Amino acid sequence: MLRALRIVIAADSDPVRQVLFSNLMQARWSVRAAYRLHTRLAGTWASAVLVAGYAVAYFVRIAPPPRGDLKILSVAKHANARRQVERVSAWVGREHCARIGNRLRARGALAGVGRLLSPRTSPDLRQAFRIVRLLDRRYGFLVACRAAAALAWYTRSKALLDAHRPGAILVSSDSNPEEVGFTAAATALGLPRIFVSHAYPTPFAPPLNFSLSILEGQAAVRARTCKGPIFGEVVLAGVEGDSAPLDATRIERSAPVIGIFTPKAITWQTLAAIIDDCRTVFRARQIVIRWHPSRLDQARYLHARHGSDIEESRMSATLAEIARRCDWVIADENSNVHLPVLKLGIPTVVINGLGLYPESRSDMYGFAAAGIVFPPVRSLREIQVPAFKAFFDAAWVHRFREFDASYLRSEAQIASEVVTAVQRVIDAQREKQPA
Repeated sequence: MLRALRIVIAADSDPVRQVLFSNLMQARWSVRAAYRLHTRLAGTWASAVLVAGYAVAYFVRIAPPPRGDLKILSVAKHANARRQVERVSAWVGREHCARIGNRLRARGALAGVGRLLSPRTSPDLRQAFRIVRLLDRRYGFLVACRAAAALAWYTRSKALLDAHRPGAILVSSDSNPEEVGFTAAATALGLPRIFVSHAYPTPFAPPLNFSLSILEGQAAVRARTCKGPIFGEVVLAGVEGDSAPLDATRIERSAPVIGIFTPKAITWQTLAAIIDDCRTVFRARQIVIRWHPSRLDQARYLHARHGSDIEESRMSATLAEIARRCDWVIADENSNVHLPVLKLGIPTVVINGLGLYPESRSDMYGFAAAGIVFPPVRSLREIQVPAFKAFFDAAWVHRFREFDASYLRSEAQIASEVVTAVQRVIDAQREKQPA
């Protein structure tokens, strides 16, 4: 559990997470109110109680799986993580997989409250509160709350995993409190742990310590190795979605449909400038805005610049559905969407400063440095079309396959390799168990 807490503390102390939290506070009054109250109570027992209350709220929301005798039990809170977990579950067989819920439900809440009130948990609760108080005094509101949430997930999911004993657990985040606490509980019980990546590693990504890691390509393996040794087996599943040869000439199309795929936290002035350039420089007949599935500032819209040429895509629409409607796509330099869009054969343009990220985190995934995206620009006016087309030459396919091992390969072959690796991990654990 201590390793899990260190991971969460490191991740949420990073400048990127701090910027995202500031944006979240501006967007949501409930977060602002909680933060202000905590600031007034800072350093007291009351501030620790407030953080502990946040952990309890997480604890009672964690629901048991619908049944036992499962090959895989997973946790996935955010949309991108849920999509990757679903991808693996579809390959393994959905009937063999289930996901622990994290929404307030009567059954789960009653079970959680019952466990909290049990006399047997009193010593654990006292110890947990001492840890929360230490975290609160040392790290402040954001980090303390996130670490307390990981503690809640560890405690609750350890009991659930001990009761249900799945063949393995599956997560798609290595730094979010839910997945980190869940993974720590599985580690404590000696259960196999499977990780499927939903994005390339960031500066705060910890070393991989899983029984099996399902990664995108050799570039991801190298990036992860820089964080520390990779424990367990690795299988390369590539980036989700269909493959097609890239057509860079799409950027020359007259009256194009241009997609703008926004990050979690948006620089609104940059977005407005991009929209203007789409209209005036490239004469777009339509601009399709795809909001990030975990967008932080839901209250902001584009009313001031709306016109008949702007469409905000449905949140339920998949990335591929939206991308296929576009001639080409614009995204932030620190966005992972470049990979699945490029895989579809649709060129992307990288814009500096569309997201609210510090300069220290420019090209966070290393896509520009590796030469798989056209060098980032500050404005669409900087793009030289001949240079853009020349960039995506025959050598680009080799570069891209380093990041996506499945590019232009059969999905059935990838699925077979993943299922074989998953079953190998589960069987190895069963062989260790006494007869």
